[in-house]
Amino acid sequence: MDEELRRLATDPGFQPTDWSSQEVREFHRLAQCARAAHVEDDLRNLRLLRIEPDRAGDPSRAQATLSSGRTIDLTFKNTDSHGVLILGIPTRETETT
Repeated sequence: MDEELRRLATDPGFQPTDWSSQEVREFHRLAQCARAAHVEDDLRNLRLLRIEPDRAGDPSRAQATLSSGRTIDLTFKNTDSHGVLILGIPTRETETT
């Protein structure tokens, strides 16, 4: 996870300088839903989170779009015992392709 997103997910008082209060609330909602999801589809099926499949067709990747248009990369990793979701900020090259 991107260090800024890790801090945003774990430090309730943290707000990145270029993020609005609304974006922080929406990110916290995404993180809470990810923690509560039992299976990957629980998260993917929540319309509120605006999760879209990966444009390149990778089934383990997706993207959540906040109401401001800011996007969060999602990478799903499943093990035998549990699932893991990695959150990231798209790089400029990724955003333009």
